[in-house]
Amino acid sequence: MRETAETTAEPWATLLVQLRGRSDDDGEGIDPGELAEASERLEALATLIAEDPRAAGVETRDTSTLGSRCELPELTIYTTPDGLEGLVAEVERLAAELLLPLRLTPAVRTDDDWRDTWKQFYAPLVFSAATTTLLVRPSWIDRRPGDPEIELVLDPGRAFGTGQHETTRLCLEVLVALAEAGARPDRVLDLGCGSGILALAAARLFPQAAVVAADNDPEAADTTAENAAANALEGRLEIRAATVLELSDSFDLILANIRPGVLIPIAGDLARRLASGGAVILSGVLGEEADAVLAAYAAAGLTLVDRRDLAEWCALVLRAAA
Repeated sequence: MRETAETTAEPWATLLVQLRGRSDDDGEGIDPGELAEASERLEALATLIAEDPRAAGVETRDTSTLGSRCELPELTIYTTPDGLEGLVAEVERLAAELLLPLRLTPAVRTDDDWRDTWKQFYAPLVFSAATTTLLVRPSWIDRRPGDPEIELVLDPGRAFGTGQHETTRLCLEVLVALAEAGARPDRVLDLGCGSGILALAAARLFPQAAVVAADNDPEAADTTAENAAANALEGRLEIRAATVLELSDSFDLILANIRPGVLIPIAGDLARRLASGGAVILSGVLGEEADAVLAAYAAAGLTLVDRRDLAEWCALVLRAAA
């Protein structure tokens, strides 16, 4: 969500998008076996609707979001009263294409305070090892005495990744652990960079590394560039709107916080981008999906060296032969 400069109480609007069960009348929820797939399709809808010029911002909440009381993933789309009707129609169209059962709640507001209510769901996060600590904080929360020297400032926006979701947290934990262990990669790739949070964290933690942030969504590449500039790291990142197939470089460390539907088919291509002895951190993987992901990357010649779990998600660290 991008903040506006106005201080007057001019009207704004929101569209709350919630997953629903097969029957709203009896309150039946999403079948647990279908929840992961429905959540992935809702994320796809969020990505598509964020590209609509009528959407001023898209906020995603789930059970992992700080302060959230929602039991199922949901979206809040921020817009203007004039754009609300068109966005409702567009969300309904996308929902039909994605076979998503949704409940839509549009609202027009004229007060000022509501625009900042979403900020309660975000707070500073600290990722620590013995002597290495990384702080990730939103811009509206100032540094406090004793805060870690190494920090990133990221606000929620149109691309995925503020550190709040378990998959991002797991990747950041692994990055901090690698830095603590003395890893010194020369070249790092953040594949599917989203907001650029992992690329920026790598730039902070490995100051000697050349970092490439790549995403097939130009919006994500633009957001990464904005976040790099906000953290005075624009000179450290090479940002590309590209897929792994369009990259020919070799990397010592690859970060890929992507769902298995993408990770598994690109296993061979991603492994070929790893330098001898290089490591890849895979997240975006549910615990029950880990075996299938591991099998694909084992077939590509990589060996599992670490696994971390948080709630139902996991991160897998694999290494190429030296």
